[in-house]
Amino acid sequence: MNPSDFQRARRASTLGGERDRSPTTTFKISSVIGAAAGWVLGMYSGVFLLIPLIATAAVFFVAWKLFPKDRRIIVPSFSVQTGHLIWFGGVVFITGAVGLNMIDLLWLLGGLIWLAARPGRGPIWMLGVYQSLSLGLNVYALVNATAGTTAHKALLVNVIWRLLALFLMGVLYVRLRRQELDRLAVSLPSSN
Repeated sequence: MNPSDFQRARRASTLGGERDRSPTTTFKISSVIGAAAGWVLGMYSGVFLLIPLIATAAVFFVAWKLFPKDRRIIVPSFSVQTGHLIWFGGVVFITGAVGLNMIDLLWLLGGLIWLAARPGRGPIWMLGVYQSLSLGLNVYALVNATAGTTAHKALLVNVIWRLLALFLMGVLYVRLRRQELDRLAVSLPSSN
């Protein structure tokens, strides 16, 4: 049995059967730590966290309803980045700081449109490069900002959203690759 067959058999064995769905101790501990970290971040950054969080949740809900079932795999990554785009775009246009920020907005918008239209490696790489470069700039600005200022709070949320976007794109890449390998394994003739 090759590794692909083993993975497919393992997934199939848990689809129809009964599984223990009770949360593990590790899951419970990480949930408490995550909730505490979220509360501390929310208390510190306030509305700077609330706006992208609400935008991301709204996009997730709408995308889940609108995207066909075979495209729902992209919804978490798409939602986080679209929520960030809504927040960042709103701030850019409200403050009138359009200038070079239009490059950011257009690069992100183009990547998200491409991801929604044709999920695959191309848009993931395009968005990954964008998020990585922007993360570097945001981290540099965050380190040089004074703690407690409006800029520091906004930059902290920017950094977190970019890290979350990169993580979710990594997860998406692995899932898309797994689907690709499963399709390939099904299309290959059996060696028996």
